[in-house]
Amino acid sequence: MNVGEKNQRFCRSSRVVDATFEHGHSDSMKSNASPGPRLVLQWAILLFGLTALGVIPFYLFVPDLSKFSGNLPPAQLALLGLGVELTAFAPSLAAILVAWLVPGAGGARALFRQLGRWRVHPIWYVIALLGPIPLLLMANVIWIAIGKPSVVWFAAPSSIAFTIGAVIAGSLGEELGWRGFAQPRLQQQVGALGAALIVGILWSTWHLWPLAVPGGAKLFLPTDVVQTYVRLIGTAVIYAWIYNSTGGSLVAVMVAHAGHNIGTSLIPGPSNDPTHLSPIIGAILYALVAIAVVFATNRRTLTRESSPKPPAVESHEPQVEGPSP
Repeated sequence: MNVGEKNQRFCRSSRVVDATFEHGHSDSMKSNASPGPRLVLQWAILLFGLTALGVIPFYLFVPDLSKFSGNLPPAQLALLGLGVELTAFAPSLAAILVAWLVPGAGGARALFRQLGRWRVHPIWYVIALLGPIPLLLMANVIWIAIGKPSVVWFAAPSSIAFTIGAVIAGSLGEELGWRGFAQPRLQQQVGALGAALIVGILWSTWHLWPLAVPGGAKLFLPTDVVQTYVRLIGTAVIYAWIYNSTGGSLVAVMVAHAGHNIGTSLIPGPSNDPTHLSPIIGAILYALVAIAVVFATNRRTLTRESSPKPPAVESHEPQVEGPSP
């Protein structure tokens, strides 16, 4: 079978499955790509339902988030903490529940199997972990170039425990949902770029949950909402590129998510930014990288067009729709 025939066969199969096995295991394929958008819709509904459940303690115990100092009775503080954790892990928890309980969703075991797909070229881990650093430094350079003062080039995290928690929640608590569940199912129907844009919109909307609690809106400027969408939609494209280029390595994407959280802890940026301009600069830089990824790759796969099917690392591999030969 020549390369063109393989691509044709791959294109046809990717429309009806959301995960394939390596060559030689095609008899084990699961036909669950067709209900992909429906499954993602169910996941999104559950995601926002769990998030709403998690913010209930804020309505009960925190009348104004902008003035909250943490001064609550231990029991109330514990419930508030549980609500925050539920919210933080809602994307992955919703994915696990849908994959486990909904017929045709593939099962939770297949979702977790992506965590075992870590044998990828080391350069992807370098990109994932260190990639945010030059973007954060460039944002500081631009900040100085436009005449703004008070840049913090490097700072030790004020709370190691909080930083570790943010890394764990961001990677394990979210990525099973965004990239592990939603991205591979959506891209079977609308391609990798379209899927990344949808995931980015959902991701941004979910990240703005503090706006929904009492007093939360006081912590945001209108530009904060805009930059959240710009940055996270751009980041979703970048992470989809990493995910698909590594053959569906969820571990590589988790490292990228952790790399961003660690980078923002080490390079916090301006210490005095009342107009919240610095996050806008950072969001634009992420968007520019995403645009570069789109122009450098096949938009249907967000991988190199010359290799539409990433090398398999494990026997059970989420795939993207390949380009026509």
